[in-house]
Amino acid sequence: MRDSLLAMKAKLLAVALFGLLAALAGCKKDVTKDIAKFADQACACKDAACGNGVLEAFIAFAKANKDATGDQEAARKDAQRMAACMATSGVDTQKLLNSLRALQ
Repeated sequence: MRDSLLAMKAKLLAVALFGLLAALAGCKKDVTKDIAKFADQACACKDAACGNGVLEAFIAFAKANKDATGDQEAARKDAQRMAACMATSGVDTQKLLNSLRALQ
């Protein structure tokens, strides 16, 4: 049951992250590798404090790179991976969604 709940949360977070990535797909800096690094960091987290730290860093990064671009397919996959890892580490789903909505 817990695994299916985490999977559902991860899918929800991935959708929110994908919306953010679509908003980031503007015109200047290619952020594809940066998003992969955030996913790697999130997946290395063993607790919610670490996951929340990655989330805060990602939000700051997204705000600073509103005119970014990149490989949307690769970014989507990394966003899904990041979301799944954040959910597994214990990041509060509502906090994550609210943070991402604030960026849009």
